[in-house]
Amino acid sequence: MPKLNIYHIAGLVMMAIVLGIIVAAVLLRPEPIIRDPETLCRAEGPYSITALLLDRTDSFGAQTKDDLKIQIQNLLDTVKENHEISLFTVESTQDKGLEPIIKVCNPGDPKDVDPLVQSQAIVRRKWQHKFRQPLDEVLQTLLAEKEAPSSPIMESVQSVSLTHFQATERRSIPRRLIIISDLLQNSDACSFYRESPNFSRFQRTHEALGLNPDLRGVEIELWLIQRRHWQQGDGGPLLKFFQSWLAQHGGRVVRVLRTSGMND
Repeated sequence: MPKLNIYHIAGLVMMAIVLGIIVAAVLLRPEPIIRDPETLCRAEGPYSITALLLDRTDSFGAQTKDDLKIQIQNLLDTVKENHEISLFTVESTQDKGLEPIIKVCNPGDPKDVDPLVQSQAIVRRKWQHKFRQPLDEVLQTLLAEKEAPSSPIMESVQSVSLTHFQATERRSIPRRLIIISDLLQNSDACSFYRESPNFSRFQRTHEALGLNPDLRGVEIELWLIQRRHWQQGDGGPLLKFFQSWLAQHGGRVVRVLRTSGMND
């Protein structure tokens, strides 16, 4: 048998090292990320949730529309990968619970993509065309639609809580609800067009027993749409009422925003 010289040995060692690196790369390569083709959420579900509840009782002025677009754009720019954004509108819940008009997860920042698992170009395309653009288009449509005949805000909050926050796998992740409204509740159960907001008085009514959403662990933001209606006044009593009602049912109001512009 011919003797192996030092060059042969070195070559064999290098081949062994390269082969080891290839095997290690294959064995240690991360599993591909599986996403829902419609929502872009990971197969195991979202890591966090933000639900926006938009009240279209009356029309929006140009300044308020611009402010809402900016606020929501800022929100979309800050959410992390696999954060679910869903958009609801205040509607009657007498016949059925509310369903999101759109629900989609952030597919991630292309700069943070692992090239061994994903393509930056594909992630960038998904972020723009399946995450940001659809949300922008739905928002544009909703802000331009005619006003709704009633404003069951409290019933809508309860419906979103039931259908969107209470599943077992969702209760353990961060949840946020953003209520975008003039807060002029108007339904058979409670109407601030019939009487001024008074939480202590409302608590003693029979209707209050049925408006009891489970908001434990949910962070809440109130984006007040300012109107010239005398029933709204400066908005202070309305904000106080809703903060008390939400807190009674476990919600934690973390932000109050008065949107720009004064609307009719």
